[in-house]
Amino acid sequence: MKRSIHLIAVSVVLWFVCNSIRAQSGYVYTAEFANVDSQASRSIFVCSDNSVVVLGNADDTFEFHSYYLTITKLNPQGELMWRQWMGGSDLFVSITGVDIDANDTVTFITTSEYIRLWAIDSDGTLHFLSVGADIPNQGVTFNKSLRTPNGDIVAVGKASQNYDVSSACFFRFTATGDTLATAFWPVDQGSQYLEAEAYDLALMDNGNILVTCSLNSTLRTIMEIDQDGSVVSRFSIPGQNQINTVSICREANTQSYLIAYRMGLYPSYVIYIDRFENGVFETLFTISDSYLSDVNSMILGPEVIYVCGLSGINGSLLSLNYNGALNWSRNQQGSNTCEYMVFGSFSTALLGLDSLGCVYWVWGNSGQQVIIKLLPNGQVPVQDYVQTSPVNLLTTYPNPMTNHLTIKATNDDPSLYNASIDIFNIKGQLVRSLKLVNNETNWDGKDKQGRICPNGIYLLRSSNRNTHTTKICKTR
Repeated sequence: MKRSIHLIAVSVVLWFVCNSIRAQSGYVYTAEFANVDSQASRSIFVCSDNSVVVLGNADDTFEFHSYYLTITKLNPQGELMWRQWMGGSDLFVSITGVDIDANDTVTFITTSEYIRLWAIDSDGTLHFLSVGADIPNQGVTFNKSLRTPNGDIVAVGKASQNYDVSSACFFRFTATGDTLATAFWPVDQGSQYLEAEAYDLALMDNGNILVTCSLNSTLRTIMEIDQDGSVVSRFSIPGQNQINTVSICREANTQSYLIAYRMGLYPSYVIYIDRFENGVFETLFTISDSYLSDVNSMILGPEVIYVCGLSGINGSLLSLNYNGALNWSRNQQGSNTCEYMVFGSFSTALLGLDSLGCVYWVWGNSGQQVIIKLLPNGQVPVQDYVQTSPVNLLTTYPNPMTNHLTIKATNDDPSLYNASIDIFNIKGQLVRSLKLVNNETNWDGKDKQGRICPNGIYLLRSSNRNTHTTKICKTR
């Protein structure tokens, strides 16, 4: 009897989990930032209710070179809850996420003239955590940060002496920003290039920290350091001509780690996934450059490895088994770069997972922010772009229309300057794009080939996606 009750209980739980997965949907959220010509996402955090907080950088180089930091929160359906902007000058250069707590408050670090610690709570209110004097910056940008079990914050990155001379660096702070330890590691003597950099880090059971870095023009390195930044051991990753980021993740319930890195010479690159344990490297599998030519971030799910990075000039996300078999892949336009990144490397924190196995991927496409939620099978059942503004900035008349429609911008929003109006049919297919001139344009009811469109419902939206979709009924 007890066994029957147990089986029924397990069946109910499985039914609930399976139906929860079936009931949810993914999304592709995009936001076009006005007067921004490049945007790079830096970190993503999944909240307790599966809303997400995304940290990023944006540059305005059209007239005056300004650095912005953006913090965006989406609800579980992928709709914008709030967005905070920081900067607008050279006050800030980079933003690096630390962690998210049980109240969905995100801690992060900014760097420019000073290093500062901040928190932003679930409703978008900013809190300054560095209660002491600002920490003078020594040309530092951070690529990855996390919190230790005792509450300290550790961060690794790059300390630039000038444009092409740098050291890899390590900082440890208290929760209120007091500096407890720093360490700087220059390139090896005799190295062809003079740039060193730390990319990623992982905590060890003994309290030490593993740091992936480049200290040599032809080798990548994993260093074990103590809490003060002193090097305990150094391990060279096998192989030559390795370029760019090395990502590291600890495997669940073990003392082993997976690392992802690129090896090879242009134009033929190979991505390696290795297991690192007790100072020994074991190659699990490789990834062809037809799928991925650069690694940015890696995250481990149950029996699944997610890796994202560049494939050519655009982004790519792969879901792989531990034997290297590809479950699915997804491509996204854009390279997730902006001007400030000459001071640092690609982020190693672009991926997140929720409790149901959905994967979240953040990216940047020129001035566009991209946030994607995918189901465990890599699908987005309801794939539509989520709008980014609660107001409708367009008016249309007459509606219903026959062969003429006037479209006007209703206010002086700079995001609509020189914007185009995209017209879709009810299937979501693009029918026509029209340019706003003096905040106004007209549609003659024809598609881009000059053919008269059939009767039916059409959807209008500005190309910057800052307006609600407007529904139009066309009749003859």
